Amino acid sequence: MWLSDKKILITGGTGTIGKALLNRLLLYDINHIYIFSRDEQKQESDLYYFKQNPKVSFIIGDIRNYDSINSALRGVDIVFHTAAMKIVGICENNPYESLTTNVIGTENIIKSATLNNVEKVIFTSSDKAANPTTVMGIGKLYSERLISQANYLMGNSTIFTTVRFGNVFGSRGCVLDLFKKQIQKQNFLTVTHPAMTRFICTIDDAVELLIKSSEIAIGGEIIIKKMPSIKIVDLAEVLIEYLAPKYSKDPKNIGIKITKKQASEKLFEELVTTHEAERAFEFDEYYSILPTIISDRQNIFNLSKGKPVLGEISSDNDVHLTKDELLAFLIKSQLI
Repeated sequence: MWLSDKKILITGGTGTIGKALLNRLLLYDINHIYIFSRDEQKQESDLYYFKQNPKVSFIIGDIRNYDSINSALRGVDIVFHTAAMKIVGICENNPYESLTTNVIGTENIIKSATLNNVEKVIFTSSDKAANPTTVMGIGKLYSERLISQANYLMGNSTIFTTVRFGNVFGSRGCVLDLFKKQIQKQNFLTVTHPAMTRFICTIDDAVELLIKSSEIAIGGEIIIKKMPSIKIVDLAEVLIEYLAPKYSKDPKNIGIKITKKQASEKLFEELVTTHEAERAFEFDEYYSILPTIISDRQNIFNLSKGKPVLGEISSDNDVHLTKDELLAFLIKSQLI
């Protein structure tokens, strides 16, 4: 395993993805893992068990503060950058705070990783960065470009790469958790538009992509796991039928209420846009989008091992999971 004996830092290490990544990395023969976050409560409570592990250390810090992250990166080999403001509505209402965390924070990591000769930085992005319409999506796209461009900084030896996720089921704030709570506490589920579709993945999927990307990263590319897509209405109906009896409720007494789509909310998401498809390649388990500045090494690697992506990949034109397939996915992934 290429991560053997590496010193690894996880920003946002108390978040859903950060905690799952920590669990997985401890299965390998790593040298040490540093959890970097500004949430002392979660470090103390949620990750208390890991404090007993001599290979895990905790750092209180904020990616918004350059000196804070620069100090933490001394001697680190690999950075998994998962810290971010991720809740779309909160970012919409607090655009300055979102910009400072998601963009300026990423720039601070780039500068400090370069100066500290970190081997690789893996940045976690979202399909909302493709043709973004929200503050969160715009910030993620801007950060993707910063990460890509960082590979060409004068005298830089650090490899910077981005991974994109869809909706991570099982993470805090996902629609799956919202629907579960609504089934428990009320007699209807809220869906903002009947035609809405999304790409989905599990926490394990996200962690696997991060670790795989840290191994294959060449620099500047965006690596995207192939993910199934669903209709949000189908998800609501599947959960009503399956979960209502578990909460001692009759599925027939729980309806679906179509509310109003937010002004910035998209009906569908893209994994790869039409523009990006011109420099994207398909592999068995993932897509790779080359940066706008393409080195000979990147071009040869992708042309020799992948096949060109022929067009946009969106949850609108994808073949969606059937309700039976969706239910099987949720059960197999232990999400319900």
